[in-house]
Amino acid sequence: MTDDILLSSARGRKLSARQKVIFAVTHSSAGGAQELWVNIAEAFSRAGHEVRLVALYPDRKDVRQTPDHLPWHYAAPRRAKRPLEQLRLWRSLVGMLREFQPDAVFTALPAANVALPLAVRLAGGRARVVTSHHAPVHTNNPLLDRADGWVGASPLVHRVVCVSRAVEASLAKKSAAYRRKSRVITNALPPEVERRLAALAAQHPHTHAKGRTIVATGRLAAQKNYPALVRAARHLPETRIRIVGTGPDRDMLEALATELGVAQRVEFLGFRQRQEALAILAQADLFVQPSLYEGHSLALVEAIKLGLPVVVSDVPSQLEGITDANGRLCGMAVDPHLPEELAAAITSLLDDPQKYADYARRSTALGTSITFDAMIAAYLQLLADETGVPAHG
Repeated sequence: MTDDILLSSARGRKLSARQKVIFAVTHSSAGGAQELWVNIAEAFSRAGHEVRLVALYPDRKDVRQTPDHLPWHYAAPRRAKRPLEQLRLWRSLVGMLREFQPDAVFTALPAANVALPLAVRLAGGRARVVTSHHAPVHTNNPLLDRADGWVGASPLVHRVVCVSRAVEASLAKKSAAYRRKSRVITNALPPEVERRLAALAAQHPHTHAKGRTIVATGRLAAQKNYPALVRAARHLPETRIRIVGTGPDRDMLEALATELGVAQRVEFLGFRQRQEALAILAQADLFVQPSLYEGHSLALVEAIKLGLPVVVSDVPSQLEGITDANGRLCGMAVDPHLPEELAAAITSLLDDPQKYADYARRSTALGTSITFDAMIAAYLQLLADETGVPAHG
């Protein structure tokens, strides 16, 4: 189905529909925004557009993998800290834009949202720039956020994509000129992951809890609020918690688990390749994500598409992520600062077969409404709006 939509879009005006498009990020780490940009860039490429992935600089440890035909193009070999390094980055970025001459530029992450519109102007190009926010803007660096407010309100930026209504609501302090440019396009998973999840869901139906295993996936960083989950383990004596991911908080979290006497029941599995991580998730009884904030979590989408009951934090983006088109909550939401409340929600699902089955059905139904086709159609339409080329024939 996805390929049919993409081919239809590509054939809209045959050769004249081919556009040169850059998808740019601040750095190429293996984060959610980078994953989304890689997925969308590949879909645009399949639709017949000439696409380039650009990062201001590479991540030092964990670079987001890309298809062989879509390598990262870097403006600088490392993060520019000194004035001379920053000047070289700007010269390289402007030169890259002059050489490629894109018709449209899509950006993600605060520094790229500021740098690319300015670089397009300096390059003298005709590209239309679409910036994007993948997390509430109050979580950004304050200086970058102010710069983004100025650049985004100017004619340099033509549209601003937000990955959820909650993220769009975080623009409240931006100018009216800025807010008028906003569009909400929610995240989705690429077709190969959708197919893998469908196969795993069939192999591991969640009609009832088969054990007491909780899985959480995501970077071990402050945003994910894993200390709350480790502390909740004290109130879940028969439950095993498996956390997939790596990050700067790992040592602190392992020390906390040891201090609380739950180290034997809280497993830190580290980084796992996507296929293995999905298999671990599919064999869980519950997915838990007590994040302090999200944009529109792809990890949550994975769990929902597996039909797993989910327990998340009651922050706006998470509530939106578990709410269906009729306004019904399809998961449980708790205060992320109350480990006891988190443990109680987990226990209520694991100890009540009827409640467990009900929330599993809700996840399954919600998962069917989140599709890559719909997301790509929205981005292709946005490209058409910006370049004047019809998205469909």
